[in-house]
Amino acid sequence: MQRLPTAVQGLDEILFGGLFAGGVYILEGPPGVGKTTLANQVAYTFARSDVRTLYVTMLSESHARMLQHMEGQDFFDQQQVNARVFYISGYRELEQGGLKGVVDLLRAELVRNRASLLVIDGLVVDRGVRSADESVRQFVHELQSLVSVMSCTCLVLTSGDGNALSAEQTMVDGIFTFEDHGFHWRAERRMQVRKFRGSRVIRGSHTFCITTRGLQFFPRLESLPFDEGQAAPASAPVSTGLPALDGVLQAGGLLSGTASVVVGHSGAGKTTVALAFAARATLQEPGLLLSCSEFPDDLRRVGANLGLAIAEAVDTGALRIERLGLDDESMDEMGHKILRLIDEFQVRRLSVDGLAGMADTLAFPERGYRFLGRLVAELRRRGVSSLFTLDPAALSVAAGTALADGVVGWFDNAFTFPQPRPEGGGAGARMLAITKVRASQASQPLVDVELAHSRGRPPGP
Repeated sequence: MQRLPTAVQGLDEILFGGLFAGGVYILEGPPGVGKTTLANQVAYTFARSDVRTLYVTMLSESHARMLQHMEGQDFFDQQQVNARVFYISGYRELEQGGLKGVVDLLRAELVRNRASLLVIDGLVVDRGVRSADESVRQFVHELQSLVSVMSCTCLVLTSGDGNALSAEQTMVDGIFTFEDHGFHWRAERRMQVRKFRGSRVIRGSHTFCITTRGLQFFPRLESLPFDEGQAAPASAPVSTGLPALDGVLQAGGLLSGTASVVVGHSGAGKTTVALAFAARATLQEPGLLLSCSEFPDDLRRVGANLGLAIAEAVDTGALRIERLGLDDESMDEMGHKILRLIDEFQVRRLSVDGLAGMADTLAFPERGYRFLGRLVAELRRRGVSSLFTLDPAALSVAAGTALADGVVGWFDNAFTFPQPRPEGGGAGARMLAITKVRASQASQPLVDVELAHSRGRPPGP
């Protein structure tokens, strides 16, 4: 069967290639969740390939009003309206002739406009009528016959409430359920493929967002296919950016392509370690610094105060600084963002300051353990040397649950800032414990990392 890629970010990945030509697909979900935007996004994407769409609205809202909402979307092209994207209303036919009247309208308009994509937006059925269920089944049967004869693919958009087209009682080719899931002050949009004939899909709920580019889907990271055979081979050790730490490591640094975590309380020095690691980025080994709490300009100033060449690395293009966890980003959105930036800029050194930012998402308490494991595996496969910082107390507050046992076990290298002694004693707060190092060892279990030092002088003992 012929595939029709939608070119919607992440959706074709979930569907392993896109929709099937000639299929009938139901998109169900509450008003405002993005169904109309998605249908228009697909229509105007197809229009660029000279594919015509017949867009039939079954509600009383005018087309002009809907198009006004679409004008702010990057995919919208006014020149395609009534050229390759044709809008008509089926509201009167549904009121006067019922579902049969709608079928007659569709048949005539598909022939007239020579459309290969049919969108039926807002179809509702009066459930108070005894024969409603049979009418729905008959309508779907005729719709499938019609699109098959016309070599047309159909999207049916419905609210999924009591007066909507009942997906459970139809024999359609696919059912996509959309929801706007809220919890306290946070919210996530999610989509689940409940049915999809002819192909496997990535099952379960996937988050998505709506931007000026339309809908963007983020498949669950741990559910993506993984090719273990593509793992990049390790090369020479990489410096931590801290001479004192490199000096006690047997290899003079960390094994290339490994993932490290620095655990400690607030103010212990985790950000300093993250900045030192990022500052060693070069044009040959580009770096990426992601922060869940600090702004890029602030990190540049902190780096300068610590004698770290953060600003210089950014100015030369060796290092990029990005924020993470903005605007209710979902956990998977952050994961895909990290991997996209790494692939786009060929990053070889990644520094993530603040795992608590990823934990402040709806999915982390349930899936955070598996998510982190898959993210680390993807970084290893790409040959990226990574360093994450983790404040257990901050993560516990953000996720609403304590740090899961074994999370640190996903990482190859682990370092810990012990809790400061009650009597103060600054030296204790600067001691970095070497918990484990992959394929190597340390000459001593603790190293004294100086956190305050003069401009131009790298951190060290």
